[in-house]
Amino acid sequence: MTVTSELPIENAEHLDFPAITALLQGTDLPPDGIEHHLDDFLVVRSSEAMAGPDILVGCVGLETYGKSGLLRSLAVHPSFQGTGLGTRLISGITQTARNKGIARLYLLTNTAENFFRKLGFRFVSRDEVPEEVRQSIEFTTLCKESPSMMKEI
Repeated sequence: MTVTSELPIENAEHLDFPAITALLQGTDLPPDGIEHHLDDFLVVRSSEAMAGPDILVGCVGLETYGKSGLLRSLAVHPSFQGTGLGTRLISGITQTARNKGIARLYLLTNTAENFFRKLGFRFVSRDEVPEEVRQSIEFTTLCKESPSMMKEI
């Protein structure tokens, strides 16, 4: 198996949209609205046979709202979960957010609270999330009941 630390993290291209959508759906995450934010998505590709030829094995996205960012759509192909790839993607998107002048990253999750807590995120009430972030499709439609988390960066 390819060592995931050797797989490069790259900026997504618009041609990656179908593959990102498939990866998200394959990991039970909603792809709604990602087409508007593809310029701020990172992807990891692999030609590893168990995942399929030249398939995306990881992705993560960022939505920018002034000095706040919404981290979304972190997905790792099941064959690559537990390898550190998710942590590398979070590190990469955090650096992207810093480069954009974002001071706080927010996210919504029902399944990965412990993973994000280990990376320095903490629970915050939805009322503490800036109004512009709360207007995103993630907050208004996709994850209405999910706990919100935040990290200063």
